[in-house]
Amino acid sequence: MGINLRIKTAKFILLLAALYNVFWGMVISLFPQIILFGNSYTNFTLILIRCIGMLVGVYGIAYYFSSTDPQRYWSLIFVGFTGKVLGPIGSFYYIFMGELTPRFLLVNLLNDFIWLLPFGWVLIQVFKKKLSIDQPADKPKS
Repeated sequence: MGINLRIKTAKFILLLAALYNVFWGMVISLFPQIILFGNSYTNFTLILIRCIGMLVGVYGIAYYFSSTDPQRYWSLIFVGFTGKVLGPIGSFYYIFMGELTPRFLLVNLLNDFIWLLPFGWVLIQVFKKKLSIDQPADKPKS
């Protein structure tokens, strides 16, 4: 895959992630009960879920900036990737502890698992410096 195609693919992945996170953040903020799957809640629980929705939307803003220059903003992509790994780990833990039902994994499927491979690919390209338009030429040794 040529450098221009890699850059365009990475930018497209991150732009999709940006749009998705802003959309999902708005949904959670406006309809926090959607991720409760019929479990009881308090006003405090709804406030916390709305705050999570706000954070998800802010991730979308970070992914937008990352989409403009993945090489430069790799750290924002890494933070997002880390969240995509840790979210399911926390869910599995609380399912194991009996605090969540396995049905909650649907949230992880839609918001974490589907982004792991694309974000992982982008990060690999970044670390291999495959997304830099201005790749420096090797300097001659003196």
